[in-house]
Amino acid sequence: MKKEILRSEQKKEFTWDLEKVYSKMEEYEKDYQKVNSLIEELASFKGHLLESAKNLATFLEKSEEAERLICKLGTYALRKYDEDISDVSNQSLSGKFDQLEASYSEKTSFFTPELLTVDFSVIEELMKEEKTLAKNRLLFERIFRNQPYTLSEGEEKLLSSLQVALSASEKIAGIVRNSELQFGTILDEEGEEVQLNNENYLIYNKSSNRRVRKDAFLTMYHSYEKYKETLTGTLQGHIASVSTISRMRGFPSSREARLFYNRVSPKVYDNLIKTVHKRMDVMYHYIELKKKILGLEDFSLYDTYVNLEQQNDKKYTFEEAKDIVLDVVKVFGDDYVSNIKRAFSERWIDVYPNKGKRGGAYSAGSYDTVPYVLLNFQGNYHDVSTVAHELGHSMHTYYSNKNNPYNYSNYKIFVAEVASTVNEMLLNYYMLDHLEDKSEKRAILSEMMDLFKSTIYRQTMFSEFEDFAFTTYEKTGVLTNQILCDKYYELNKQYFGDQVIVNDEIRYEWERVPHFYYNFYVYQYATGLSAACYIVNRIRNNEKNAVEDYLNFLKTGDSLDPVEELRVAGVDMLSSEVIEKALDMFEDIIKEYESLL
Repeated sequence: MKKEILRSEQKKEFTWDLEKVYSKMEEYEKDYQKVNSLIEELASFKGHLLESAKNLATFLEKSEEAERLICKLGTYALRKYDEDISDVSNQSLSGKFDQLEASYSEKTSFFTPELLTVDFSVIEELMKEEKTLAKNRLLFERIFRNQPYTLSEGEEKLLSSLQVALSASEKIAGIVRNSELQFGTILDEEGEEVQLNNENYLIYNKSSNRRVRKDAFLTMYHSYEKYKETLTGTLQGHIASVSTISRMRGFPSSREARLFYNRVSPKVYDNLIKTVHKRMDVMYHYIELKKKILGLEDFSLYDTYVNLEQQNDKKYTFEEAKDIVLDVVKVFGDDYVSNIKRAFSERWIDVYPNKGKRGGAYSAGSYDTVPYVLLNFQGNYHDVSTVAHELGHSMHTYYSNKNNPYNYSNYKIFVAEVASTVNEMLLNYYMLDHLEDKSEKRAILSEMMDLFKSTIYRQTMFSEFEDFAFTTYEKTGVLTNQILCDKYYELNKQYFGDQVIVNDEIRYEWERVPHFYYNFYVYQYATGLSAACYIVNRIRNNEKNAVEDYLNFLKTGDSLDPVEELRVAGVDMLSSEVIEKALDMFEDIIKEYESLL
């Protein structure tokens, strides 16, 4: 067994350079204290914000200064924490930062409610009086967009104080899923008894041994069946609280409220579900292929996750991964490539795992720092793909920050996965064009097929179920376990088709999905992949201005609403064509895989 190395043993060139943020702790402490002072200054504006244009301008100027420093402090503190979670000084640094952030949020929370006590015409007069306020016009317009749905100061304060109570359902559901619920044991591929849990289930349900994946499936969902009433209660409690607040604010539904705050038209949501329904043929083709390869007449739901190919065991060095990614992104031109090279040469990236380091991967930074990348690179193809993916995030952040003032630099979650997925998809096609080994090509195509199945079809099914649950409650005031389980079973039959035996146990799967407490979040996985595929198609087909449009999209930040941002890239999320083209790509990948068998 390979010994886990210590953080101190990592080679410097493979660690991120946080000294670019703060070279000494004295500098960090100085900014920390400065933010504390700014927080007290900002708190003094409560009740006086609109007494003069100068007051409003000064508040906005100082709040931007405070926020930018907070983000810079957070970039340092949280990256230090993640490089070694076991380090006590890192824990202290992270904890102190959390306190600072909470203090800022609490003591400036009066800003929006106080602003909304007047008509927008008052703000317009203040902007005429104090010219520096004009740069915040879009910020004001977005705040006042919420005015019809904002309650009185007392009501808003009451709702704010109830947040912990209102989030109790989600917390309880998490405790049940991750602590209370005991799944029992199964026999693994070697016949060894293992304790099943939510994490290793994701491994066993892909097992090439049918007995193992069947046992894992049945054990998992028979366990959830025992908690069906409890988890129905928590989901209904969550939906009830969200629906009540949405109704209090004057929204016709919870879905309308959520999409309104995200500045996304409900037509996008409806278009996704409608188009996916129309193109179930591609999903059925994929299922047919899987059934044929596995040679199963009684093809069941627990067979749908098994990998068609063994994981590609080819190893890549980080230097090889770097060269491949740089070759892939050449299509975006010299400036983009130059900035990717900076990420490697200027140590934006923390490459290898070490003892105490946070797992997984991400890209994170602030307006006044570079976008840092955390990796746990171990040399397989998935790790190469992760490098491309996270640098896609980083370039989106880099160009957003570089081309927008602070207030309009932070792009919405609706578009957050587009740039990363564009890089990932371009890498896949690059490898398919350059690899000669058919088994390596099939491994990549198999992963791509699973991506489409799990991201477009599965997340759309989740979105449809979530919409059903909210709509049913908002119309009837009742959600029973029977209603939820019957609907979930029906959706599985629709999405998997007649070629699959839809096992009765699947009716309890919804209980283990935490995203149903995230309020209309999951549809964005499907729309994000679809938008990325559309952009990749434009680039690969050498469409006029495809690359230029995409780069302009990266530069929009939050200067436009999310759907309008994607229009800059040539993507119309209100059109069924975007979803259709993504599913055409899925169909082409299936056919290419078949041709290599």
